[in-house]
Amino acid sequence: MHDIRRFGLPLILALSSSLASAAEFCVTTSAELQQALMVAASNGEADTIKIETGTYTGSGGAVAFAYSTAQNSSIALAGGYTSNPPVLCARQLLQPGATVLSGSDARQVLKLSGASGTTGVQSLSNLTLRDGFTSQPGAGLSIGGGGGFAGNIVVSRVIIERNVSTSFGGGLALYTEGIANVRNNLFLLNRCSSSNCAITATVNAASPGTTRAFFGNNTIVGNQCTSGASCTATGARFGGSARALFYNNVFAANGNGDLDLFSFGGASVDLYYNNYVTLTGTAPASTVGNISFANPQFVDLLNDDLRPTLGSPLRNAGTDEFVLQSTDLAGVQRINEGRVDIGAYENIDRIFADAFELFE
Repeated sequence: MHDIRRFGLPLILALSSSLASAAEFCVTTSAELQQALMVAASNGEADTIKIETGTYTGSGGAVAFAYSTAQNSSIALAGGYTSNPPVLCARQLLQPGATVLSGSDARQVLKLSGASGTTGVQSLSNLTLRDGFTSQPGAGLSIGGGGGFAGNIVVSRVIIERNVSTSFGGGLALYTEGIANVRNNLFLLNRCSSSNCAITATVNAASPGTTRAFFGNNTIVGNQCTSGASCTATGARFGGSARALFYNNVFAANGNGDLDLFSFGGASVDLYYNNYVTLTGTAPASTVGNISFANPQFVDLLNDDLRPTLGSPLRNAGTDEFVLQSTDLAGVQRINEGRVDIGAYENIDRIFADAFELFE
């Protein structure tokens, strides 16, 4: 593993070149994180950047942390690590809130970009991205690339909250012509001045019949227009020529619409076991098991506790027909009872078989 707290850039590169196909970094400061992203963009290897717990802020510029590459190698960023000297990043805590990347209300938080024609996988997990501010889409996270980028994308167990774009896509902006997996994330209180304040995602494909975009067990709550702006679909927008699947997602308390679909070229979207109130745009190809509750009964919405209560309609209302993770966003076992809950969080209460409730 490369410890960029101890080695200068030349030695990092030397160590990197000694590995056949992969490079690994353990970082603890903002400067180390940006340096690791810079090295990863050009070393021609599959890179993993492990980020220790703490808060990371950029030192200036339009983007706090940026990665731009013309190579086909993959990059994976993961938070929650702690060291046990001399072992670096020895243990990972499954707590996305323990590792925070911040835009300090002055800049975009994180931008991962692959050039046209590249196919490197971009993966992000176990992090919080917050307080971004930009005129560009994706104030919290811009991931993928422009037209022609064909790498796969994975965003998993990430909290994207309180970011602002003065255009659209306040939380997440995603583009690929590969496969996109966005699972088990929280999109909370992001704002924008145009539309799609939580998520704007475009996935294109040569064959519109093949599902290449998967959005599962996400919680999209409280995303709004900026003051004085007029927005449409402040929740999420999905568009493109690839088929998409939305399953087990909860939309609630978004200012002006939950989900907007814009498929073209014969593509379509399937909606399975989601909670949403407002659906606009292209009609979905299929809808199965969806519910519509404006108040899905979170534990404490005003204090950001978005676990479903024991009486929530989200409880045991999802489907395990598609990919699930073993734990929810809080690190709790994903299926608490016999069936998965809708959203990023699993209810952790129990009900005895004789119907008596157990309260903690």
